Parts: sequence; structure tokens; C-alpha cells
Amino acid sequence: MLMSFVSGLVTGLGALIVIMMKNPTEKLMSWSLGFASGVMIGISTLSLIPESIETGSLYSCLGGFAFGAFFMWVIDVALPHIYKTDTEHDLYMKMGSFIALGIAFHNVPEGIAIGTSHYVSAELGIATALSIGIHNIAEGLSVAMPLSIGKMQKTRIIFITTMTGLATLLGTVIGVNIVAISEMLVSLSLAFAAGAMLYICSDELIPHSHGTHSHAANLGIIMGIMLAVII
Repeated sequence: MLMSFVSGLVTGLGALIVIMMKNPTEKLMSWSLGFASGVMIGISTLSLIPESIETGSLYSCLGGFAFGAFFMWVIDVALPHIYKTDTEHDLYMKMGSFIALGIAFHNVPEGIAIGTSHYVSAELGIATALSIGIHNIAEGLSVAMPLSIGKMQKTRIIFITTMTGLATLLGTVIGVNIVAISEMLVSLSLAFAAGAMLYICSDELIPHSHGTHSHAANLGIIMGIMLAVII
């Protein structure tokens, strides 16, 4: 539980890094949005989807993936009522909200992985928590950058970013207390997170990353995917 808490908490480090940046250029903004989409695409396609199929079946993966994308579409329809999106700042606020939701959903099955791997061995549990913590920092950057561009209050950015990471702890509680959790449920949750994250990339991150500096956006996407491969 402690390792899970720490691995989730370090997501806030990503927000601190973003806050220390002053007046990011358009090229940096395009790169960071591309980087965020690259990390999310890499995690979804290289980790979540294969794990979903291996844990459950092709059908549970497809079902969870479709439901995750559909859920984010529903949120997409609802969010304009929250953020009017009539200014550039509103667009970035909406984008940050989208990413935060997707990352939070993705962190729950990661927490389950920490909880269940601990029962294989303490070493495996610690290694799993460390690897998740490392890429949570990158995820924190993904959440915080658009919120910062949208001129959200700094303390609120840190709070929202950290809370998305602490969704990992919820998953660990599930994994620790329900060791015999349904593999089908795990498969569905992994695919759900992948569907939600890829919807966010396609609908928000990639289009806006190319809006100001497409070469920087492409570089960010490539670097984000490379980081996901390394992780």
C-alpha cells in the first residue's frame, strides 16, 4: 500500500516541473501535447491492450476498449457545458480535464497490478510499483501542461495531477483485498483505460498539438512512444 501510494504521489512531480516553466513557447506547447499523446498511445498499445487480451480474451478486450471510447465521447459531449471552449484557454482546460480522466482510469488497473503482483513476491510488487511510479511522472506532465496553459491556479494543478496518480491506490486496495479478482474484470478495465486514452489522443491532443508547430508535435509523439517502449 505504501509503495502504491508513493508511485501515485510522484505524479505531482510532473506538475511541479510544468509549473517551474515560465511562459512556454508555442513550439514547446506543441511538443508537450505530442509527447503526452505519444506516451498514452504507447502505454495503450504496448501494455494495456496486450495485457487485456492475455488476461481475458479478444472479446473482453474489444468490449472494454469500445466502452472506454464511448464513455469519453459522452464526457466530450458534456464538457462543453462546463468549459465553453470559446477561447484558447478554455480549450486547454478541457484538454487537461480529458487527460486527467483518462490517466485516472488507467491508474486503477495499474494499482491492481501492484496489489496482485505483491502476492507473487514482495520483490515483484516493489519492482512493479517502481516502474509505474517512473512513468507516472511523465503522466503528470501530460495532465499539468494543458492546465497550465489554460491559466489554472498552480495549487489546483498540483492537486488535480496528484489525485489522478492516487487512483493507483484505489486499484491496489482492490488488488490486495480481492486477490481472486475476476480476470475478466481486470481485462475489461485494462481495455477500458486504453479506449479512453486513445480517444483523448485522437480527439484532443494530436489535433491541437499540430495546430501551432507540427514538426515539434511529431517529435513529441515519437519521443513519447519511445519512452513508453523503454518503460
